[in-house]
Amino acid sequence: MLDKEAGGTILVVDDEPNLVFFLRRLCESQDYEVITAGSGFEALKYLRDFQGRMDLVILDLRMPGMGGLAALKAIRQDFGNVPVIILTALQEKKLECEALGVEAFIVKPFSLEELCQKIDSIISWRKTAKEARIAVKRGYIPRAKILIVDDEEEICQLLSDLLSKENQAYHYDVQTATNGDDALRIADHFHPDIAIIDMKMPYIWGDELIERFKSKESFCPKDFLIFSGSDLPEEKERSRKTGHKVIHKLGGDDMLLDTLERICVRHKLLQKISKEKAG
Repeated sequence: MLDKEAGGTILVVDDEPNLVFFLRRLCESQDYEVITAGSGFEALKYLRDFQGRMDLVILDLRMPGMGGLAALKAIRQDFGNVPVIILTALQEKKLECEALGVEAFIVKPFSLEELCQKIDSIISWRKTAKEARIAVKRGYIPRAKILIVDDEEEICQLLSDLLSKENQAYHYDVQTATNGDDALRIADHFHPDIAIIDMKMPYIWGDELIERFKSKESFCPKDFLIFSGSDLPEEKERSRKTGHKVIHKLGGDDMLLDTLERICVRHKLLQKISKEKAG
């Protein structure tokens, strides 16, 4: 039975009893409800039993029976929006796990401070999203032109693929740029409604690019979203000072899509669904 008064519910999946005991005590000391599982099969059972009420899964990779990687694939297939933190000694599995979408990949032995920060930020965001979510008016979908600016071409492609795919829940037209000068040039003819901007880039940082947009050096989007890949204090502080929403690159697709949806509602970037699509 889940505690309705708890700050959130965490499923800890690991076959090491001592570590499970430690993680339980750690999470419970922060007022989180904790459920534990010793294998991937057991974890999936709990996710089915308490569907929709798990705020976070902390998952080991090396376990008997169904290992963590197989469990992660099953979670993404059947419970796609559940945040997952990978806690493992198998550092070589990082890219594979990130490709499946995880909120964090933490290597054992791990930093207690890092783990606590990740847990708090993930659950805090989910709680805020649930309480403050702005609903799209019935019969409409978000529609916007989005400019993605990141010096990593792979990130540009991943975001473009995510936002451009056919989906009745939204309609986004996407352009990408790998530096600030290209972003300003593209914006002049594309006229983006929203710009998703990496904070730390060569030659010009994200906050400097936003100032150039706002100074009318090019067509200025209605809103900006900071897409940060670092926890360095300087980058976090510069991101915060922009006054725009900041999302970590490992924050998950749901966080990004939800934020874009709320931006679209705020700026009335909505399109009426045709009768054919609605049917």
